[in-house]
Amino acid sequence: MEHGDSHPRKGTERGTALRMAATLFLLLLLPPAGGANAEPLSPAAAPPAGVRERLVAGSPQELLVLFDDSDAEADAARLRRGRGILHDDEEVLAAKARLFTVTRRRVLAHLPAGQFATLREYSHLPMAFLRFSTAEALDRLLAGPEVLAVYENGILYHQLTQSLPLVKQPQAASLGMTGAGTSVAVIDTGVTYTHPAFGSCTAPGVPAGCRVSASVEIAPDDGSLDDNGHGTNVAGIVAATAPAANIVSLDVFTGATTTFDLVIAAINWAINHKSAYGIVALNMSLGDGVKYASPCSSKSTNPFVAPIAGARSAGIIPIASAGNEGYTDGISKPACTPGVVSVGAVYDANVGSRSWSVCTDSTTAADRVTCFSDSASFLTLLAPGALITAAGSTKGGTSQAAPHVAGAVAALRGAFPGETLDQTVARMTSGGVPVTDFRNGLTLPRLNLLAAGNPPANDSFSAAQQIAGTCGTLSGVSWNATKESGEPDHGGNTGGASVWWKWTPSLTGTASITTHGSGFDTLLAVYTGSAVGGLTQVASNDNDGSPGGTSSVHFTAEAGTVYRIAVDGAGGAEGTVALDWSLVPEADLSLTLTAAPPSIQIGEEAALALSVANDGPSTASAVTLTASLPPGMQLITASSGCSPSGNIVVCSKGERVAGATAGASVLVRAVSAGLLTVTAQATAETADPEPGNNCTTADVEVTEAPPAVPAVSPWGMAFITVVLGRFARRRICGNCEKRKVN
Repeated sequence: MEHGDSHPRKGTERGTALRMAATLFLLLLLPPAGGANAEPLSPAAAPPAGVRERLVAGSPQELLVLFDDSDAEADAARLRRGRGILHDDEEVLAAKARLFTVTRRRVLAHLPAGQFATLREYSHLPMAFLRFSTAEALDRLLAGPEVLAVYENGILYHQLTQSLPLVKQPQAASLGMTGAGTSVAVIDTGVTYTHPAFGSCTAPGVPAGCRVSASVEIAPDDGSLDDNGHGTNVAGIVAATAPAANIVSLDVFTGATTTFDLVIAAINWAINHKSAYGIVALNMSLGDGVKYASPCSSKSTNPFVAPIAGARSAGIIPIASAGNEGYTDGISKPACTPGVVSVGAVYDANVGSRSWSVCTDSTTAADRVTCFSDSASFLTLLAPGALITAAGSTKGGTSQAAPHVAGAVAALRGAFPGETLDQTVARMTSGGVPVTDFRNGLTLPRLNLLAAGNPPANDSFSAAQQIAGTCGTLSGVSWNATKESGEPDHGGNTGGASVWWKWTPSLTGTASITTHGSGFDTLLAVYTGSAVGGLTQVASNDNDGSPGGTSSVHFTAEAGTVYRIAVDGAGGAEGTVALDWSLVPEADLSLTLTAAPPSIQIGEEAALALSVANDGPSTASAVTLTASLPPGMQLITASSGCSPSGNIVVCSKGERVAGATAGASVLVRAVSAGLLTVTAQATAETADPEPGNNCTTADVEVTEAPPAVPAVSPWGMAFITVVLGRFARRRICGNCEKRKVN
């Protein structure tokens, strides 16, 4: 095991051995890598300038050696194709490592004993770090056809809170792009994992909330988790950008510098342990400070070409800071290496005039390229690099820009694990915000993590999210949402970022839908119809006067009808959506009451007729009619279903569908005179939108009966008859006497 190697999680030794044996057996069955399509061997490698002369002069030289890996890579490619995988898994990596070891040992076996020493073997890379004490040993090595290149061991240096909102990380996290299930290997000065930013770990992975899953000393142990603070700040940026990803700390620095061999050893460690820790990205906030005006693609001069290729083959995306020398036409190594996502720096806000070691920015603003940031036409991305506060310190540099991208890679690989590495990088570059470097006129994409994600699942009309029930509240987002061809303007505004829901109520009633509590100025509309280009609007609203420009609509919803609900943003605004819906079944009852006849005398009867109609829209349940009789009116009888209690008559009419009527009759007698007023009321368990027509009255005019004629007994009648008869005869006789006289 290499210096500083920690023990990764792994299965049983027996299981691993069996898998390796099976894979190697498959390799033996495969056709040889040579043939018409095989790449020719490179010509004999040449030593770096001055190396051989120093050896002749007696000065030992430490060199990185690159061996030919074409056979191993060709076999691995066939294995991946045969197994249907995009990247090297554990078994393919193990098979490659075995072939690398065989090649390395075969080459070194031809070197003169005692004239070289192996300082480091890279188990998962076709490389070795050797110390030569004689020119003869070096010449023998270079004469071998399996040696592609040798490199001097160069020196690398560090490349020294508003950055997350600038790259829209909070919105992306709300969409689930948090890096869950992934890790980023931070190749740096180490990480002080006891800091609260990483979960206040007591040891890597301890306690359960610890974000640093491994801490490995690749360089000689300096007795400190991070003797500089640079790696802790860088890891803090990664952790903040991908809040569910873990950190693997690979300490390669001694003081302010490291060397090629140690960084390559860290890359090798990450490849070897990528499955155990879920490593998807390497962050290298370091560089050699040299300007490379074109991609460093030559294996003969760039020792990082093979390690970077090996990392990508294993499914790991390498990210490196561009450099802080202020170059406008070149970037440093390893950022210049093909396959590396190289990152330059922009300010995340106006921080006033800032002086740096190589330049001064008299003007600063969000998305202004920093004067120190190296730039070139082949730079991959820009990201916030000044000034960035993370894990307890504030720093500025392309070192701080790179981990924003590394965290973004973790977030994207966690969200879209089935994509190729190039697809992941393309998400960041194609969705980036164009920023023009004022120094050289180059326009490059600045990281926009939100735009790198997908539109919401309910972005399109056909993918509307189903809601159900008579009430509910849900939250969603409209970030990255679009407007379809033929889609109407919601709420009378063009919008441009709509999301859709659909709802089929089981009851008829009054529906209320609101976006109150949403994070942007919303447009709300409800439609019926089956195609986005042929919708019929039911209701719509732009602003209803609520805070934030949110909206609400109210309409009569019919049971069984499919309603399409669109939420858009005024002027294309996007944000968090709060959708609330409720359905209240309502039945508008109207009551009439008549009295016949309307005028009676005391002692006479009157018929009261009650009639209730359900004007809808919903069925009215438990309909009840109540008649209250005034004093002076006496109940005689009531129709079926009515129950008297004193002067109150209650009639139960059960359920009444919309449009139905019900009635009741009550027979009463007047017992006192006056204007007697009967009060009636209709009620139901179903809410009534207009209760004013649920009550009514009817008046009954009651008068006194005329005085009765006194009764005369039969004897009295006989007496009166006799008297009247005598009176009548007397008048008749008197008249007769008068006639005689005349």
